[in-house]
Amino acid sequence: MKDRLFSGPDVDEALAVAAASLGLPRAELRYVVLDPGSAGGRGLKPTPARIAVLLRDEPSRPSAGTRGAEAAASPPPDPRALIRETVRIVAEAGGLDVEPEIEETEEAVVVRLRGADQAFFLGPAGSGEVLRATEHLLQRLYGAALQPRFLRVTCEHFRERRDQALTEDARRLAEAVRGDGQAREMPPLNAYERRVVHVALQGEPGVTTFSVGEGPSRRVTVAPSRPAGSGTEEPDGGE
Repeated sequence: MKDRLFSGPDVDEALAVAAASLGLPRAELRYVVLDPGSAGGRGLKPTPARIAVLLRDEPSRPSAGTRGAEAAASPPPDPRALIRETVRIVAEAGGLDVEPEIEETEEAVVVRLRGADQAFFLGPAGSGEVLRATEHLLQRLYGAALQPRFLRVTCEHFRERRDQALTEDARRLAEAVRGDGQAREMPPLNAYERRVVHVALQGEPGVTTFSVGEGPSRRVTVAPSRPAGSGTEEPDGGE
């Protein structure tokens, strides 16, 4: 596996340059946006968009007569290898000393980022915004190939601390809901984090949980339990 870097005034132009240079249809390009670029203005210079196109190593190009048969016979690329390569490209573009380690369980494929610069993914406040953005990127690229398992990205025990914080927040909300009978919502959470909340409160008396919203705005509502037979809340789903 290797990669080629391309640039252009914007991402669309960079993709067009890549497709023309590689002689491939644009729809077949597997790429990562390293920098979306900016138009400049107010004294700022415009910056070009930069993308990395992932390419499979090929010792020689097959002839037109055999290309179709070889394509049908070749297995699909291993998403775990692609995850490692994508993290490597992102780290190289950012000048970061980070390597991914992949662990697999029955429920999840866990990507652990290790290295001297792993704190970059946690941010100065330790909120993990860059870490979650990286998880979202990898989920969009390879999540479908890993189903039904979750794809999780973590480092420096961040996920364990995040799970504990979510559980504590959920239980505080449950206590407040039991106190005044008013439903409360948690901030937007991804599918894995919503599941942590549901599991944390499934045995809590007097409250129930359900998810509302779409995509990245989807969040968990903690509400008073309904009497049996009064209806069911909206079930949770994926991203």
